[in-house]
Amino acid sequence: MLFKRTKSYEDIVPARSPKELLMLVEKLLPDVVYNMASLERNPFTYPEVKTLMDGVTVGGHKLSDEQQVLSIRNGWNYVIEAVLNDKVSLDIDTFNTLSEIIAKEEALVSGRFRTGDVRIGGTDFIPPRADELESIFETELPIIIERCSSKTDLAFEIFLWVSLNQFYYDGNKRISRLAANMILISCGQGILNVRVKDRLQFNILMVRFYNTMDADEIFGFLYDNCLERDYY
Repeated sequence: MLFKRTKSYEDIVPARSPKELLMLVEKLLPDVVYNMASLERNPFTYPEVKTLMDGVTVGGHKLSDEQQVLSIRNGWNYVIEAVLNDKVSLDIDTFNTLSEIIAKEEALVSGRFRTGDVRIGGTDFIPPRADELESIFETELPIIIERCSSKTDLAFEIFLWVSLNQFYYDGNKRISRLAANMILISCGQGILNVRVKDRLQFNILMVRFYNTMDADEIFGFLYDNCLERDYY
């Protein structure tokens, strides 16, 4: 299921070095993991996330919440390794691998497309039927790649396209943000990091996107608020 947009964003020229961006990822990793987990309403605080990522167990939380944080970290490790080894790809195996990493402990089925229908809470939008997903992936992904004039546009479109179609039972926004980051980092265009402080606006714009199938507002938000490019 495709969506419409009129906004477009050019890539920065010259592009950043992917190695430089990976250094930024290393510096920001506790922050980006914390932000991704918090958007899922995970109760771990930033200091707790950093402590857990340092290998120290944090008490007072459900094991499922701890596992979610660790799964997000593992997803980022996959992104880092893909960029380092020049193995960035948008094929179905990549998305299924990210699903297996991110949602193995959460979803009814992980590592492959959902087999049943789902709904998106707070919206009128109904995602495609499960039996349509493979065809959608095979026919629409080439269209998305072709219609994007920059890697920045492609990263944003991949994030929104996977989120819209809900290819998996759970973790779609996390999976698609990680895929978007593989594109951005490998092409030297930055890191997509939706911060906790922007959660309300992000959620409002995502619901609006689902209901209208118009990506202009969320595109602008992602570009203006969530794209990090500088090493401080």
